[in-house]
Amino acid sequence: METEKDVYRQLQRELDTMPVGFPATKSGVEIRLLKYLFTPEEAEIAVNLSALPESLERIHKRVKKRGISKENLEQILDRLVQKGAIAGGKHLAKGRKGKYYSKAQLAVGMYEFQVNRLTKGFAKDFYEYLLDEGFAEEVHTTKTSQMRTIPINKSLRPEHHVGTYDDARQIVMKSDGPFAVINCVCRQAKDLLGEPCKLTDIRETCLVLHGFAKSLIKSGVGRELSKEEMLQMLDRAEEVGMVLQPENNQKPLFICCCCGCCCGVLTSVKKFPRPAEYFETNFYVQTDPELCNGCGVCLSRCPMDARSMVDDIAAVDLDRCVGCGLCVTTCEQDAIQLVKKEKETVPPKDHDSLYKRIMMEKVGPWGALKIMGKTLAGMKT
Repeated sequence: METEKDVYRQLQRELDTMPVGFPATKSGVEIRLLKYLFTPEEAEIAVNLSALPESLERIHKRVKKRGISKENLEQILDRLVQKGAIAGGKHLAKGRKGKYYSKAQLAVGMYEFQVNRLTKGFAKDFYEYLLDEGFAEEVHTTKTSQMRTIPINKSLRPEHHVGTYDDARQIVMKSDGPFAVINCVCRQAKDLLGEPCKLTDIRETCLVLHGFAKSLIKSGVGRELSKEEMLQMLDRAEEVGMVLQPENNQKPLFICCCCGCCCGVLTSVKKFPRPAEYFETNFYVQTDPELCNGCGVCLSRCPMDARSMVDDIAAVDLDRCVGCGLCVTTCEQDAIQLVKKEKETVPPKDHDSLYKRIMMEKVGPWGALKIMGKTLAGMKT
């Protein structure tokens, strides 16, 4: 019989095969995170889930030897969905009958699912894990990332010829909805840790779209918005000084409005010597020294500490600039311009395409074929 420690380690290894992995650490903090979300019995069930959604019937074939009925299995899986430990339920069925379930990544995934129910212990351990070298390599990559940084709209000029995926207002305008807003789990975590956001008291800053919004509205986590209210939220983000980070595809399910003091992505990457390498962005800024009066407003607006004063002129460190445009919109001298990179990065088509690309980069063509074969054979992936 497996010991409790063995069960959690097995689950950790299973989660480490996800597109964004869940590597082991010397401290064992990753096991502590799993214990917040799974009882030992639930962990034994979770190791039988795949990365891709599967029906209750298929999952039951793997666990029935343990003497678990299909009805009991459904109750356990639904409880794990409610706890934000796995993904699942009817919304994963995509037109098929019944319920479907799958493993969830830690981020973006289990961590974000803890919004409105986060505990101080989980928050503390998550930030410890986020700064661990092994997990940092999983989340922050120079390959395809889960999120991208797009400019604040008023920083864009007509000659930029911006694709919809780099224009937050166009993302909203071209969507049929539904739309919703939820609380920011990162700011909630910092509140619990006694480090409240320095930028704003607002907590409803994560915008969600499409089926994801529908699911969150139904669960009571999300507050439904009209299209006009979504656009107002974007205007508010610009005014406050938030970085826009949508999911890294052309039809994002979410747009996060982030700050440099709470956001797990921004705060952890800021510690790198060249953080710009880890962001997918098509822009950077330039300052005209002839127009700059050295007021320093841009320094306070920059979330990545990319601005500094050199001989009373605002300079920019391009190794740190992520092209958010926040410094552009508040420069009264029009001394700062957003510049489009010569080589434009076009994101994947949609959510599924994004994670297929990330997985392909992780396992390679041969590994992808093996996963496809297992899926067709009804095996766990």
